[in-house]
Amino acid sequence: MANPALGQTDPSAQVPETVPAEEAPAAGDQPASATAELAAQLAQQKAELASLREEFQRKLDEERAAREAAEARATQTTRAAVETVVKASPGAGGLPGFTLSGFVQTDYAAKQISEDQLNTSTGAPLNEDRFLLRRARLRATLERRYLAGVFEIDANTVNGPQVRPMAMEATVKWPGGLVPLAALTAGIFKIPFGYEVFQSDTQRLFAERSTFIRALFPGEYDLGVRVAGGWRFVRYALAMQNGEPLGESTFPTRDPNKAKDIAGRLGILSDIATGVTVHAGFSALTGKGFHKGALPTKPTVTWSDRNEDGRYTGGELIVSPGTSGQPSQNFSRYGIGADALVTVEYWKNAGTTIYAELARANNLDRWFLPADPFGSYGRDLREWGYYVAAVQDIGAHVKLGFRYDYYNPDLDSTDRQAAITVLSSQDISTYSTAVALIGRTSSLTGRLIAEYDVVRDHQGRDINGLPADLKNNVFVLRAEVSF
Repeated sequence: MANPALGQTDPSAQVPETVPAEEAPAAGDQPASATAELAAQLAQQKAELASLREEFQRKLDEERAAREAAEARATQTTRAAVETVVKASPGAGGLPGFTLSGFVQTDYAAKQISEDQLNTSTGAPLNEDRFLLRRARLRATLERRYLAGVFEIDANTVNGPQVRPMAMEATVKWPGGLVPLAALTAGIFKIPFGYEVFQSDTQRLFAERSTFIRALFPGEYDLGVRVAGGWRFVRYALAMQNGEPLGESTFPTRDPNKAKDIAGRLGILSDIATGVTVHAGFSALTGKGFHKGALPTKPTVTWSDRNEDGRYTGGELIVSPGTSGQPSQNFSRYGIGADALVTVEYWKNAGTTIYAELARANNLDRWFLPADPFGSYGRDLREWGYYVAAVQDIGAHVKLGFRYDYYNPDLDSTDRQAAITVLSSQDISTYSTAVALIGRTSSLTGRLIAEYDVVRDHQGRDINGLPADLKNNVFVLRAEVSF
């Protein structure tokens, strides 16, 4: 084997037998560390979220508990108030299904037609600018599954102080859903016709019902029997009554003839969408009115001192022949009507209600121009009336309303002008604007209502004796408390 030359190194001597390798980091150590760090962060975030969730749930529980406690206190307060009122009623405490309610309406009225004079026919004062107790009602109601009863009295000073029965009902019913399927009622109850007759005096914004409703149904209540009820959205009522309402001027609550009035209404009441309610129906009435007969009279002789000399002069005696008696007579009357109401609630205590009603009748007026075809008119009187109203709720404490109502008590009215018979009109139109301030406590509701009525009335005459607008605008300020 040859040896390396001088100055050369053996190649095998230049490379050590083993070269110690540097220690390289493990390939999986860095990703594992990052994963562990992320896992720790996620665990921390989960713990924080869990802590927030627990805190949020705790606050919700506290809020719910506080609300339930407040509702319980309010319920307890209301129950205590009702129980106090019930226990204060003699013999009524502890009766299940018994409720006692009522209201008082005190008015100040100012009317253009008012005069400081007396009616020459009746002796009644013609002054209408006054304070009056319009209505004071006390109502007791007992509701059981198959039986119900209502006892209501009214006090007022409209025509002097008076106390009179109002609703007096005894009812047997067959239970159904929200209303009985059928209920048979006997006593004094509202005439089942239209919408305003049924409307409660404490729910109505306007001081009084529209003119044509008051003319056709004075007093709203009459004696008789009624069957009423409903199924789902359908409502019905059919009644047989005396035909002499409480507010009628000749025979209130009495019946001078054996014929009875038949009245009925068929309608619907439905929530057609969220916050939208529809109430509509058709009504009809038929019956017999009563014409009071006349007693026979004897012939009479009257002296008229025409020259005012205090002595008899020829031609001053007036002879009036006697008349035979006239028997009382019945006459036919009827009425048909339709009504509709739509309520739209935008949010709590804010909504709009629009409603309207119309009626066409024959000899049915019993207040404004009482119909009597055997009386001075000597013919049938055809009546026509309608109204349109809108009420706006502005929060829980303010209501605004406007109503226009029209009534013509005699569609065939005529007048004598320059010795010629011409057609005329006795219609009356009323534009009513009302605002109410409302306050409530746990057991009482109060309203302060101001209303101004602009009346266009063709019952007046000008200085030439021609038909003219009778100035009779009305302002009413009403204080009301109900419980």
